[in-house]
Amino acid sequence: MTDRVKRMKESLRISKYPLCVELFRLANESLEKTGGEPMLLRRSKLHANILDNITIFIEPEDLLCGSGASKPFGLEMQYEYGVWTKDEVESLKSEIYTITPEDEEELYRLNEQFAGNTANSNLVETMGKSLGQNDRLWPFMKSGTILPPWKDKTGGSGGGFAMSGYGLGPGFSLVAVDYAKILNEGAKSIIAEAKENLANLRYESPDIIEKRDFWEGVVIVFEAWVRFANRYADLAEKMAAEEKDEKRAAELKEMARICRKVPYEPADTFREALQSFWFTFLMCCPSPTTSAGRFDQYMYPFYKKDIEAGIITDDEVLELLEIMRCKCMKINRVSGKANRAKNAGMAKWYNWTIGGVKRDGTDATNELSYLLLEAAKDTHLPHHTVTVRVHKGTPMKLMIKALECVRSGIGMPAFVGDESYINFFAKQSPTNCLPIEDARDWCCTGCVDGNVQAQTRTQVACFFIIPQAMDIALHNGFCRYTKEMVGKEVGDVTKMGSFDEIKEAVFDEIRYLMRMANERINVEMIAERDLFPDVFRSSLMKDGVKIGKDMFNRRFQFENGAVLGAVGAVNAGNGLYAIKKLIFDEKKYTMAQLMEALDADWEGYDEMRADFASQPKYGNNIPEVDAFVADMYKLHADTCLSLPCVYGDTLKPNAISISAHQPGGAVTGATPDGRKGGEILADASLSPAHGTDTHGPIAVFQSAMKVDQDPYQGTLMNMKFHPSALKTEADLEKLGSMIQTYLTHGGKHVQFNVVNKEEMVDAKAHPEDHPELIVRVAGYSAYFTRLTPGIQDEVINRMDHDL
Repeated sequence: MTDRVKRMKESLRISKYPLCVELFRLANESLEKTGGEPMLLRRSKLHANILDNITIFIEPEDLLCGSGASKPFGLEMQYEYGVWTKDEVESLKSEIYTITPEDEEELYRLNEQFAGNTANSNLVETMGKSLGQNDRLWPFMKSGTILPPWKDKTGGSGGGFAMSGYGLGPGFSLVAVDYAKILNEGAKSIIAEAKENLANLRYESPDIIEKRDFWEGVVIVFEAWVRFANRYADLAEKMAAEEKDEKRAAELKEMARICRKVPYEPADTFREALQSFWFTFLMCCPSPTTSAGRFDQYMYPFYKKDIEAGIITDDEVLELLEIMRCKCMKINRVSGKANRAKNAGMAKWYNWTIGGVKRDGTDATNELSYLLLEAAKDTHLPHHTVTVRVHKGTPMKLMIKALECVRSGIGMPAFVGDESYINFFAKQSPTNCLPIEDARDWCCTGCVDGNVQAQTRTQVACFFIIPQAMDIALHNGFCRYTKEMVGKEVGDVTKMGSFDEIKEAVFDEIRYLMRMANERINVEMIAERDLFPDVFRSSLMKDGVKIGKDMFNRRFQFENGAVLGAVGAVNAGNGLYAIKKLIFDEKKYTMAQLMEALDADWEGYDEMRADFASQPKYGNNIPEVDAFVADMYKLHADTCLSLPCVYGDTLKPNAISISAHQPGGAVTGATPDGRKGGEILADASLSPAHGTDTHGPIAVFQSAMKVDQDPYQGTLMNMKFHPSALKTEADLEKLGSMIQTYLTHGGKHVQFNVVNKEEMVDAKAHPEDHPELIVRVAGYSAYFTRLTPGIQDEVINRMDHDL
């Protein structure tokens, strides 16, 4: 780590993050002027107004222009998702966020101004008009079967978003745009194509006016983006003229030169390409799931050319990559109180995917793959995320380098299985598939959600709490959390004569509730399509300008529009196994007794609870119980793939939890696996329930391999090792071989915490002594001391494995 990077890293140590209102003010200014115009043009003009007027700055030491907010470390209050009420702002202020009294007063004034314009609407309010007014869907929205449960028909779960970035939100758009197009052709190619389409426009198709608006929007936004880069060039030149240190003045002049060139012109050097990439990345934020795609692939030609010409050294490239990591640490996001519970620890998923195969199937590993890992290890920062694609030909050298990074204690990189992801895109169905060459160009968007660069995208991702759905089934459609009927009446389980009858009742209820979840997703997709078009990201999708439609208003060759994430399937599978074993096989208890115990939260049923809790559990390579978990995931996948998506094709199955297993557990009563009501659910998706994986990591892998993961857009497995387990290179090679075997035999994902349990316990009690303790939560790393107490305990209680 250079002295510059050390100083930049040291500057990251702050205790409060400023909430900013400048972007909201600029958005309101534009929206006031454009009422009555097509939404696509309103949004494009809004975007341009932000780029032309938002406060910019260049911080000491920095070599890359662009910071993402009007203040250092800032989070701009967003208008799109929902209103920041006073109680929600107070909740933020009680944590690690701060807002000046003047800005807070202005925020409430801007809220009223936004709401007072009848041409405006936010996402939750729009969704509420469909979901809140429907007698069937409204009880479901409150039930906690999907998170977060809504508490208000117009305010949803409460709160909005505050995020960093110069692009347009809202939400968790999972997409990797065509960064290579900007790097290799420049923004001028996009502008020229849009202007040519306008010049050749003929009013001969029903959607031509929509296309005209799109092309006009492209010109508005991309020309504003070029002006924005030139604003940085002006600032850098001004600072250089005032700079007394000659070396720093020269750096600022070079930054100005580069910003005059990119992103308008194609990049010629690695430094120019990195600046162009960074400007593009900031335009794809403020989504907290903005992906860098296959960074080591599209940046490699610039690296290779400069290295061979002697223009740059590996040490200089490493410094630039480490500066980029420091800058990623300042791109943040926060949401309302209920949403924060399922995204603990300032969760964000800026994912750089490395390795894997090329379009021709050969190994794609290169020097940049290693340098990105070195930058992560060297800086010891939790962001940005790095994910390694693993296939049969992945070099062991890369696996060892990646595991050296994991061993350092930052919880990354994650490891993902090339074959399973490629199968998802190439073999899903005859009507929804990509050629194998295109499928091989996939990357992680968000934490482990798969998308193909510029060819697929996901707009909505919801979490479905399977144990809550199962509990509603066991109570014949009644939700114990809201004390309302939510599901369908599937029958009184205490009167059912066979286990198969009970299992089918549970499965039938889950299908019914998943169908309502799909309706809720479709409502959000329609609302976001109508309210929040974004010509910038849409232009950087395949044939984006040519087609002239927003990326959420067009059908792609592989339609990957929305996913429903399975949470707690392991608890449900374990519970069904226990019911079969103890009630129907051994006849030790009756269903009536079990229901009494569950309704009593196991109070007064200690011996019975111990029996249910001690039954064999998933994660120990026991075929009988593993089969129940596999069936649960098959049910989830099959049901998703049968439900219609409004963008085309079907809903897609996903199986990640982020930190949703904590609030999901909070709404779910006692379950037949011996868990008490309110307790946390099994983390991730293929991780065993806490403390139940007693046969070592190979047994966990063997259990997970019984689940068909190919239909899933992403699955997630957490493992924890004590640092003493990974001391030598031989240890790393052994674990690398295990990972490669798992991921080339049906596995999709695995990630590791290598941390001392005692240190985490002490950090929970004395956070001031452990400011840099990092753990892997679920698809992202975070500072341990910034997690909620419930998630801290969950990470602490994950089983320690040895090799």
